Amino acid sequence: MVKSYLISSFVRSHGYLEEEAFRRAEPQPWLVWEAGPWKPGGSKTLTGTPTPIPATAPKGGEALAFALTTKDVPEPQVTLGRGDTCDIIINDGTVSTLHLVFARGSLGWTVADAGSRNGSTLQGTALSAGRPLALNSGMRLTAGAVEFSFYEWKDMLWRLKQYR
Repeated sequence: MVKSYLISSFVRSHGYLEEEAFRRAEPQPWLVWEAGPWKPGGSKTLTGTPTPIPATAPKGGEALAFALTTKDVPEPQVTLGRGDTCDIIINDGTVSTLHLVFARGSLGWTVADAGSRNGSTLQGTALSAGRPLALNSGMRLTAGAVEFSFYEWKDMLWRLKQYR
């Protein structure tokens, strides 16, 4: 399991920091689970197209930020899914047991779909199973119907300062 913060508590604990202090405290990139509709998970992943939420409906909830830090394993990676062995657990019925794999390499972070049932996108383009794509700060991705944003530390600090 990776370290995570509700955005509101992250703002209170880190949003006042200047760049150098934030970089020393939180140098890793961040994955933000954007607030949105939730589909409770059952014993199986839901299939089909999720029902669209009207634009006027409140999204509800609060964003949750996950630090992308790897364990001491041969391949530096972070897994995301509903399964209890994942590093980032997202209990949403449109997310597979193992949905996404984030990996850190010499050129930065990548993301790959792990063969999920409901698919994944990066900047609106479908991810192919097992084919990693490079992540750049500010990119949006989905796992099933769940939306995320990827931020390098400096852009995460910028986002936190928007709430002060």
